[in-house]
Amino acid sequence: MKAVFCVGLGLLSHGLWAQALPNATPAVPVPLTLAECRTLALGQNQRLTAAGRRQLAAEAARAAAKTNRLPKLDFSSTGYYVRGLGSTLNTQGITAGVGLNQPIYSGGRIRTQTALAGLTAQAAAEDVQATRQQLVAETDRTYWQTVALADRAKLAEGDRAQLQGLVRDLDNKLRAGLGYKADLLRAQVQLRGAEVRLLRTRDDQRQSLLVLRQLIGRPATDSLRLAESIEGAFPALGPADYAGRALAQRPDLRRLNLANQADSLQIEVARSARRPQVNASVNALYLQQKPGFLLPDRNYAPAYALVSVSVPLVHWKENRLLETQRRYQTQASQADLTEARQQVELEVSRDLLALNQAARRIELQRLSVTQAQENLRLNDNRYRAGLLSLVDLLEAQTLSQRAAADLVDAQAEYRIAEAALTRATGARQ
Repeated sequence: MKAVFCVGLGLLSHGLWAQALPNATPAVPVPLTLAECRTLALGQNQRLTAAGRRQLAAEAARAAAKTNRLPKLDFSSTGYYVRGLGSTLNTQGITAGVGLNQPIYSGGRIRTQTALAGLTAQAAAEDVQATRQQLVAETDRTYWQTVALADRAKLAEGDRAQLQGLVRDLDNKLRAGLGYKADLLRAQVQLRGAEVRLLRTRDDQRQSLLVLRQLIGRPATDSLRLAESIEGAFPALGPADYAGRALAQRPDLRRLNLANQADSLQIEVARSARRPQVNASVNALYLQQKPGFLLPDRNYAPAYALVSVSVPLVHWKENRLLETQRRYQTQASQADLTEARQQVELEVSRDLLALNQAARRIELQRLSVTQAQENLRLNDNRYRAGLLSLVDLLEAQTLSQRAAADLVDAQAEYRIAEAALTRATGARQ
């Protein structure tokens, strides 16, 4: 009975220990598409979170500014205890009061400040949209760079494998007395160069993956696979009113326009300081006092209303100078807006040109790849037949590898230019 119990306990402990061990084959991460990376970036990136919080803060400030025109109700209470002034003035008591204050006329200051708060909230909303577009553009660019580097790594691996096979053949020929050591050394140098290129490409790929993880809110140690391929359609774009779309849709331009309107309202705020200020208040007090020689023991409950008028007289042109300062600021912001519009038109033209150049380059590189592969095939056949030197074969391999890598680079440039053009035109993501 004891033996059976010990065996059962041993099997149970062995099963628990086996379950506690990590899997021998870790789970393969699910490949992420470009759309999924965009969604993760928009949902987890801290830059967009900060912009959203600033928008909420601006909305709260606008709601607070609207309350400036409403009456304010305040309560105050004071206790006092007086001794040492003689028996005639020694006293103690407590007061409590409620006051209602209402601005009647502020020279347009309250109305203008409320409008300013509204413009600030709108500018914060445009800043959120601009941050979204910038984040999507950065995610697209990093995604396609990573995909292109993965394709280039595959090409480098193929080139290395081809050179390794060539080195083995030359080494076998040398051992059999049918080859030359110089040819083997030349091929080995080419192999080392291919290994260096592969190492550099893999390092660049890891760096690009780190940037992509940061953009989409993934830990730096998280495994990441990308589902998209650099292959696809790469059409050239015809003439269209891309600049007009950008001027109408770019959130940063709308934000600058709102800033210019806010500067114009600041002139009104400065102008309101030169106008009279009228305020009204209604107050009710309650006073309970201990007796003194001159101050009898009794309770008071007075109430009174006040209307105050404040008229600026001599401020040594301070308000006029502030108004002039803000007028210049308005003119400066208008110049900034004009300059930004010109820069946007230039950016759209540059991105459109880059995209069409990449499309034409892809067409040429595809032809170059076909020709380079055919040239490599013919040279390889001639080399195996003893009709071609090793130098010519290595040159053909280099041309083939370079043509394939240039094609991948052109395709990546097209995708990146496509993302940049989308952002430049202000299209909503």
